[in-house]
Amino acid sequence: MHAIQRITDQLTLVVLAVHIWSGRKKLRPEDLKLGTDIPPEELVSLGSKRVCNPQALKVFHRIKKGAERACLTVGTRFLGGFAVPRVHADALADKLQELKAEFDEDTALFLSGYDRALEDWIATLPRWEEPIRRAIEPASAVGGRLRFGYQLIQIAPMDQSGTLEEEVRGLGDGIFAEVEQLAQELEESFEGKEKLHRRALGSFRRIREKLACLSFVDPRIAPVVDTIDGWFSRVPVEGPIAGPIFTEGMGLALLLSDADTMARHGAGQWSLRQGLAQVELDAENEVGVVDPRAISKAPKSTGVPGSLADFEAELDALFGTEPSGADGVESFYF
Repeated sequence: MHAIQRITDQLTLVVLAVHIWSGRKKLRPEDLKLGTDIPPEELVSLGSKRVCNPQALKVFHRIKKGAERACLTVGTRFLGGFAVPRVHADALADKLQELKAEFDEDTALFLSGYDRALEDWIATLPRWEEPIRRAIEPASAVGGRLRFGYQLIQIAPMDQSGTLEEEVRGLGDGIFAEVEQLAQELEESFEGKEKLHRRALGSFRRIREKLACLSFVDPRIAPVVDTIDGWFSRVPVEGPIAGPIFTEGMGLALLLSDADTMARHGAGQWSLRQGLAQVELDAENEVGVVDPRAISKAPKSTGVPGSLADFEAELDALFGTEPSGADGVESFYF
């Protein structure tokens, strides 16, 4: 099976189509009473004017953000939408349908009170009543610019798939970048403190679940998940999170808040595991069982590849497989 398809077969592309009326119209010179002495459009742009109270539109932006957050919880940005593990697609679709129902309900409420709210807003800006009224749009026109849509699409690469291979190879880096953003809030949980509030564990868990459900797209991800799990296994079930476990958690937060560091850590740990697996296999082939002395000779790793060339070679090995050889071991590469 083609290397790309090994990954895309496990993904669903979720595309959000959420349209929100801007509540703005183009600003005209007569609106500002500038007369004829104004710069030409080639030189300056007068921008836009609000023709609706922006507070009334915030609810729609909140719902749109909620939809994006739901997609990013179990997925990653991909091809203008979100790549989501197929096993999570149905649950995400249910969540998006709930948000669509909320959006549609708020749209109906907004339009029913549109004229009254507009008059109330104009009353607070009597000096600018004339330019506002010139730009007013009827509720029927505004309603057509408020829409919540979403599509779930199966990805099926063609033989000539363009740059899809590059996009798939970049999924891991995109996931690390998104985790870096999620982890920024963890810094405040540690800075200037001696104990970690248990509320911060929720942020660690959300990051861990995102990485875990997407680990199949890039072998560098699983070692990062294992690092998080290792720390969680040592966190006390109750009582303060302080001392060495606090310090270790701070180090973990620093790891998660830097995409490049995560990628290097994951690549190094993955490389180490590949080396250990080969040593164990060689030992089994020689004596029929694993020889502990052979394992002790496995290459050591700090979690960071020794050179850029080594790291790039490891990245080349991250995706795809050839058919298994006589020894049953698969070689990963594009």
